[in-house]
Amino acid sequence: MNLLRKVVKRVIALFAVVLLFILKLLQPFFQVQLCIVGFHRYGHLALEPEVFISEKALVKKEKKFQRPLLSLWSFGPKSRRSNVYLSNKWKNVLCSVPSWFIDALHSAGAVFPLLALKVPELSVRGNLNGLDKTDSHLSFTSEEIALGDKSLTEIGINPNQPYVCLIVRDGGHYASKGDVENSGYELLNFDIDTFVPSVKYLVNEGFQVIRMGSGNEKPIAETIDGVIDYAKSHSRSEFLDVYIAATCEFAVSTQTGPDAVCMLFRRPVLYVDVTRYSQFFFGMKCATWTPARLFKNEKLLSLSEIASSDIAWFKEPTEFLLNGVVQQKSSPNELLQIVQSYVESMNGVRSLTGHNSRIVAQGMGARGRVQFGEATALSVPDLDKILGEWVNN
Repeated sequence: MNLLRKVVKRVIALFAVVLLFILKLLQPFFQVQLCIVGFHRYGHLALEPEVFISEKALVKKEKKFQRPLLSLWSFGPKSRRSNVYLSNKWKNVLCSVPSWFIDALHSAGAVFPLLALKVPELSVRGNLNGLDKTDSHLSFTSEEIALGDKSLTEIGINPNQPYVCLIVRDGGHYASKGDVENSGYELLNFDIDTFVPSVKYLVNEGFQVIRMGSGNEKPIAETIDGVIDYAKSHSRSEFLDVYIAATCEFAVSTQTGPDAVCMLFRRPVLYVDVTRYSQFFFGMKCATWTPARLFKNEKLLSLSEIASSDIAWFKEPTEFLLNGVVQQKSSPNELLQIVQSYVESMNGVRSLTGHNSRIVAQGMGARGRVQFGEATALSVPDLDKILGEWVNN
């Protein structure tokens, strides 16, 4: 069996080299590129193809003639995909080929660089504000809508009434896989119970609330009418994970996986206590955000100080710890005020503002524009009255 496997691999490798040679000859007339998605991460699976397609459509409008370009997409082995349903939805839209074949072409290109196909760097953000200027490239069939509404009813949600996604990151998902998060990830993890006052407010305002998650998170301590702890439900499915995020009225999120599906389907998201600026969606108007308080040497940093320093470019949570930067999360009452302000803006009582994003854009400069394009993300009104004047400085 091992011998047969080796023979098959060599045959595939030889075929890949021959195919690359043929494609090289055709390059003046026809191009092929390999698009390899971060399939093992839910947010990347959702947004990398969407951002790519959206930006490609914008560029095509500006250029009258381009050589035909075929993008071959790889969504990885089925067993490692973060959401098989979502990857299959993308396969219905894109030219997807088996991951082993993409691997063969990529490996052959590494051995023979002159024959290598272009592999564009995929992004969940992009710098052309593609999601602001296009509609979602995925949609549900009538059968899927019927199934989604039926599934919502079964978990206790009326699909004809507005529902809100609550997306709160904790360490349970990774712990369930045997992964140990280092202490830096406490910057990104939250206690679900700090959102209880906000959830009660949303219910009183007529919203149903669905707590999203992978099933290993801490349960909500308090039982609240109108709130479904879907993360702990036995009715969870990959399809329903996507359907809920795609059809919610809006989401309240701590910046993790499922909110990317909301962005994919252009559903508004309120992001609270944003700490990693380099990883945020500043170039998407569906995103409304509030910054976390960051301290260095016991000094509270202003928004402009954060944005114009290396702190704005920290990617790994440990970088904050190594540089003596600590975070203070918003209190339950502050979260309540933020959510209340956001709902009032949606009801037309007050308007969202782009002031804080402009401060960040100015601080992050040209490098920031390359990262996320024009800063179109918004903030809730009167944020300085909730968190303090530092957010306006």
